[in-house]
Amino acid sequence: MKKRYSILLAASLSIACFPALRAQDFTEYIQAVEQHNAAYLAERYQVDIAEAQTEAAKIFNDPELSLSYGNNQDWSLQMGQSVEAGLAYSFSLGNVRGARIRVAQSEEELTRAALDDWFRDLKAEATLAWVQAQEAKALLAVKRSSYEGMQQVAESDSLRAVLGDGSAVDARQSRIEARALRADYLAAGAEYANALKTLSLYAGGLPIRDVPDAELLIGLPDCSAQKMVDLALENRADLRAAELSRTLSQRNLALVKASRAPEIELSAGYSFNTEVRNEIAPAPQFHGLSVGIAVPLKFSRLNRGERQAAERAVLQADAAYEAAQQQIVSEVQQAIISWQSAVQVAQECSDSMLEDAASILESRRLAYMQGDSSLLDYLMAVRVYNDTAEQCIGARSGLTAAATELLHTLGL
Repeated sequence: MKKRYSILLAASLSIACFPALRAQDFTEYIQAVEQHNAAYLAERYQVDIAEAQTEAAKIFNDPELSLSYGNNQDWSLQMGQSVEAGLAYSFSLGNVRGARIRVAQSEEELTRAALDDWFRDLKAEATLAWVQAQEAKALLAVKRSSYEGMQQVAESDSLRAVLGDGSAVDARQSRIEARALRADYLAAGAEYANALKTLSLYAGGLPIRDVPDAELLIGLPDCSAQKMVDLALENRADLRAAELSRTLSQRNLALVKASRAPEIELSAGYSFNTEVRNEIAPAPQFHGLSVGIAVPLKFSRLNRGERQAAERAVLQADAAYEAAQQQIVSEVQQAIISWQSAVQVAQECSDSMLEDAASILESRRLAYMQGDSSLLDYLMAVRVYNDTAEQCIGARSGLTAAATELLHTLGL
């Protein structure tokens, strides 16, 4: 146990050695998540990559320049020499470049939507981590209070046992209970320290030493369940991504169709031939011009496999979009049920319930210290107080978590 306490103390000292993020403001924490979260910053490069790929799709076909030199045994038969230069350029009758640009633009839009959805999930996870840290802090306070109260009782029992005014068995048992509660307190401290480390990770490594006690308020839209479903269908980035996937698959199909169109090549050339000085067949020097057109024979169009695959991809994207809609509707409905249940649980675990448990615990402690109650009654009151406190803290955290999840499913 000493080793465990040393580890907790070392973790606390390591946190205190660095400048910490001011944790009194949840909004500031979320801003730090958006600005410094390493995973989110890495994910944002996907948008830059997509933008670069859109620019790359705008490229034109490169022209072809050809140069050639000919020597018809000019040094032996004096048949002359020739120099030729040609320029060729190919283009598609199906406007492949335009179709390629539209595909790249759809991929860029899809990447942006995916990034928005990624940050939506990250923000929800970071918020839940904040709620868990507040819950861990509240539980730590409960464990500390129980331990300190039991420690006072154990010290009092030990003193009374020495003076002969108390039972040695009660003194021994109270010491055991105090040590057990101390172990729970140390474990709760470690959980809170780990929760703060998790917040620091979400905030991009900025140290966070504490979170406020104030309950986090999550603003939910005041509307019916059906209106919430409509809001989700309007705002969810993953549904927008599914819709963009449909557009992308349609544009991929258009690109496949454009690629199957003939690609024409136009060419022009110039040639210069020197004088032929051969006595049998002399010829003067001359210049020559040539133009040409090349049309491929598209036998590959007989194979419809690529086009059929693109057409099936369109049908798949349509089905995926419908599935995404159904998934969102189900998620919102489940989140509403969970939130309504959390509200009812939180109403049952009111502040007065915890105050009553604390009052009973204090009364039992004083009664035991005065000899009017047994140690067993006091230990039972400690357990009831701890269980009640954990239940109430869990209910409040559960309500905030349920509201966070509902807001997350709405895409707000």
